[in-house]
Amino acid sequence: MKISYKFIAVFICCLLGLKAYSQQPDTAKENTAIRQVIKNYEDAWNRHDPKGLADNYTTDATWVNWFGAYYKGRDDIEFHYKQVHTTYFKATHYYTRSVEDITYPYPNLAISHVRTGLDGDTRYPGETFEFRRMIVLVKRDGVWKILAGQNAKLEKGVK
Repeated sequence: MKISYKFIAVFICCLLGLKAYSQQPDTAKENTAIRQVIKNYEDAWNRHDPKGLADNYTTDATWVNWFGAYYKGRDDIEFHYKQVHTTYFKATHYYTRSVEDITYPYPNLAISHVRTGLDGDTRYPGETFEFRRMIVLVKRDGVWKILAGQNAKLEKGVK
C-alpha cells in the first residue's frame, strides 16, 4: 500500500487542528468566571476594601491608573488602594456599565475591555467619570485573576 505525502500532510494538519480545538476554553463557563472577577472588584471598591480589591490581582500583577501611575505587584496595588480609599475615594461609588468583550489568545489567558463609571471623588465634587478598563486575566490553579491592566478616562462623547 502506497501512502502519499499529501495524505500524510492532511492527516498531520487534522491532528494539529484537533489539538488546538481541544485546547479552546469553554467560553460560557470562563466568561462567567471572569465576569465574577469584575463583579468582585466592583463590590470590593464599593466596600472601600483595599485587600478585597487587591485579591482580584495576581501577586505579580501590574496596573496603570487613569493618571498614568504604575503599580507593580499585588502588595503595591493594595497599598495604593489603602491610600486612596481613606482619602479622596472614600465616598466613591463605582459601577460596571458593561463588559464589552472577552477574548482568549490562549486557554488560560483572557483580555477584556470593561466600561465603568465613578462618582463621589472628593477632588471633583459633583462629577461622574466614565472609564474604559483593559484588563489581562490569567487562569492559574483554576482561578482567574487580573495580571495587568490600564484604566482610561473617557472624554465626553466617546463611545
